[in-house]
Amino acid sequence: MDRKPKIKAIIDRNIRDIVLLNANNKIGFVSVNKIEVSNDYSIAKVYVSFLGSKDAKKSFDKLVQMAPSLRHELAQKISLYKTPEIRFIHDQRFIIDEKMNELLKKDQAELDLMKKKK
Repeated sequence: MDRKPKIKAIIDRNIRDIVLLNANNKIGFVSVNKIEVSNDYSIAKVYVSFLGSKDAKKSFDKLVQMAPSLRHELAQKISLYKTPEIRFIHDQRFIIDEKMNELLKKDQAELDLMKKKK
């Protein structure tokens, strides 16, 4: 049985718990969208978004500053030879999707208006 998927799942679950517990208290609501763990477990890329945040950039910067302490907490929860470095990536898919939906609605409204004029 391959251990890699199990180890990655343990890392994923623990990072999600740690980020949600610590970050939400300090910077507001953080959504952990995806976590990618390198094959050697040295790096964990954590894709996050900030729903309802007035200043997502500021929240993201605070989260990046918290990374070393979050890694330390992760090391206390799991026992691996090397605890992965946590790298946060600001996932802006939801913002882009929202803007695209707005543009599509606007285009549809213009098309409907043009049809009515004919």
